[in-house]
Amino acid sequence: MNGTQTLTAWFRATVETQGVASRSTLYTLVGIKTCRIVIMIAAFWLFAHMMHTLVVLTVLPTMADWIGLSVALLMAWLLQGEANRRTLEAKTQLLNELESRFAQHLAIGQMAMVGQQSSYYWQSVWLHHLPALANWRYDYQVQQYVAVLAPVIALVGLFMVNWLIALCLLVTLPIVPLFMVIVGKGAAAQQRKHFTALTRLGSLFTDRLKALPLLATYRAHGSELALLKQASDDLNDRTMKVVGVAFLSNTVLDFFSTVAVALVAVFIGFTLLGEFAIGPVLTLHYGLWLLLTAPLLFSELKALGQFYHQKAEAESAQISLANWVAHIPQEAFNAAVNKSIEFEETQYFSLQDEQGRVSAADLHLAAKDKVAITGASGSGKTLLLQALAGQYPAGYALPCKIAMLTQQPVLLPATVRDNLNYQQVYSTSLLWAVLAQVELDEWVRALPKQLDTALHETPAISGGQAQRLALARLLLSDAPVWLLDEPTAHLPAEQHRALSELILRLSAHKAVLWVSHKSLPQDWFTQHWQVINGTVITGKVAGQ
Repeated sequence: MNGTQTLTAWFRATVETQGVASRSTLYTLVGIKTCRIVIMIAAFWLFAHMMHTLVVLTVLPTMADWIGLSVALLMAWLLQGEANRRTLEAKTQLLNELESRFAQHLAIGQMAMVGQQSSYYWQSVWLHHLPALANWRYDYQVQQYVAVLAPVIALVGLFMVNWLIALCLLVTLPIVPLFMVIVGKGAAAQQRKHFTALTRLGSLFTDRLKALPLLATYRAHGSELALLKQASDDLNDRTMKVVGVAFLSNTVLDFFSTVAVALVAVFIGFTLLGEFAIGPVLTLHYGLWLLLTAPLLFSELKALGQFYHQKAEAESAQISLANWVAHIPQEAFNAAVNKSIEFEETQYFSLQDEQGRVSAADLHLAAKDKVAITGASGSGKTLLLQALAGQYPAGYALPCKIAMLTQQPVLLPATVRDNLNYQQVYSTSLLWAVLAQVELDEWVRALPKQLDTALHETPAISGGQAQRLALARLLLSDAPVWLLDEPTAHLPAEQHRALSELILRLSAHKAVLWVSHKSLPQDWFTQHWQVINGTVITGKVAGQ
């Protein structure tokens, strides 16, 4: 199965569901554009007839001819406008649906999904890959059908008027798609290499932006600048290769189509001059119509060549998106996102994912349980938390609302209030009460606009303050289970101890699963889970 067939099959299986991107819309667009071509052929016939009447018969065209030509051209113009309107509407609808589905997968997968790639990668998915699928569907695929139907319709008309010219054009016609395939494969290969280089450069740039303080500390600006320059030069070289292949593709198409039409023009011209007497008799009417119609055999193929890069972009999008735009039934989405805030009874469960990256048997978790999770770096502790939160499929997810605190809390470039009110709206009094609980109220009161101060307008927020702000969000969520993934990993010993004691005090009525490489008192916990190469080994904490 070639790339186009694989992409089409994936699109039908993954995207073309629930009436979205239906084939009826695709075929409607093909029908409109095909009707326009038929009307243009009829307009050419009327125009050629009028020129024959004027030049050969020396008679002015009748009013009926003028009206017929005007109506034909008006209908062709209206059909073109309708095709453009429907194409834009279909693209917008498909893009909105793809964005909605992708956002649903993000809402479910969250950190387990986002952590797999760089932030630049996800920006590329949203800004480039999703639109690439919509463009491919309603530009490239529509043009594929039109590029087949237009030459067939034109050839039928040509055979009816002059079988010899039609036969000559039929012989030369396959040369154009043949060279399109040859050049197009090279263009697709260069396009994929260019996109890979662009992604690498973007990821490298964003990574270095995040590490600016570290670069300044070690005075590594020069070496990193040279590295970025080398990556930029490589991208420029690949860009020029893509542009060169694109120019070559257009030149090849224009050359063969121009030569074919020119030969037809020479033959018709010499036939009308009486130099040739081969094939059916030609008049100015027939000859002019043949000259006007012959380019239709190649014009739609050339248009398909202009859209060919969209196929390469859509194939890249297919690889990047995988199944992240597959339809999620509303019931399943609601069950995954809108969970109960009650921890009703002790949960007994086991875990096993398809890749074998995390597994556990006979686990249990009760309300107010405190579980210490230990293990070497890379053993699968974070993956275990993500599986329990429902972000990573492993056969089980806790059926209640989950709140997670990681090493690096996510803070929005917005106000303190907006960071606390994320996807919710809480009263000002409640926000101050929660800030007091996490011992952050004095810091916020000292800000220029207090709760309405934008974080980027304040001095750099410290790691401890960021974690306390994230901890305030956990309290506002009212989730009965907290998943803590090394929340004090980057804090000094004194801040680690203070924040850990604060978390313990605030989570007294919560079930807590706490991953930490730093020492914590054993009497804080009721269970101990050790993760070894993805396998969870359970046991009671000593002394319990």
